[in-house]
Amino acid sequence: MVTVHEISKFLDDELNIKEIEDSSNNGLQVENVGEVKKVAFAVDASLAVFEKAVSSGCQMVVVHHGMIWEGIKYVTGNDYQRIKYLIDNNLAVYAAHLPLDMHPKHGNNIKLAKMLGLKHLEGFGEYKGSKIGFVGDYSGTLENVKKIMQDNGMDTNCWSFGKQEIKKIALISGGGLFSVKEAAECGVDLFITGDDSKYSAYAWAQELGLNVIIGGHYKTEVWGVQALMELVEKKFKVEVGFIDMPIPI
Repeated sequence: MVTVHEISKFLDDELNIKEIEDSSNNGLQVENVGEVKKVAFAVDASLAVFEKAVSSGCQMVVVHHGMIWEGIKYVTGNDYQRIKYLIDNNLAVYAAHLPLDMHPKHGNNIKLAKMLGLKHLEGFGEYKGSKIGFVGDYSGTLENVKKIMQDNGMDTNCWSFGKQEIKKIALISGGGLFSVKEAAECGVDLFITGDDSKYSAYAWAQELGLNVIIGGHYKTEVWGVQALMELVEKKFKVEVGFIDMPIPI
């Protein structure tokens, strides 16, 4: 019999969840009882994801964006509805945020780097003493990069302020625009991230002559949980499934 604590301990160790300071309470956020026969994997811990997991016979869901950030102060409103649903349906929730973004084998960023065929990878994207993204060599055009991303379901909203011939790329999945200046300092031709929520970054990129592709926050962060899905299936011989619920922003 496989339990939620066995799977959680395995993921804690595999992802080194205490390695980086994170606003997410990484690890097992809500437990359950009994055997785990099926595990769902998703990007976000939403009630819609939980309902889909329960309807497909899951006892556990592993997500990138968890439901507890810096602790729950009041169990009311949405928090109450989610927790009540989880307890009523014996569904556990495990979350891995930055540890999954930065993981050198299973992470969102390493998967993106390999997808693009980057070579000579180095850490990139300084965040609280850790590098959460990657920078590497590339040989091709800006259009080549966009084609690869489009073929893999990502957005290609492009701020084209630099050269069309791309020799070096830096990337951070999700909300990585805080590293635009660092990307320029590294001498890259293209910076790839998930969303454009940092308003001032547009002017920075323009002034620095830097190409930026906004691939979509959700769409650049499906890769890590999908990698964990394969890992857990192989390790524990349980049934798994990916719940795809894109957020169109």
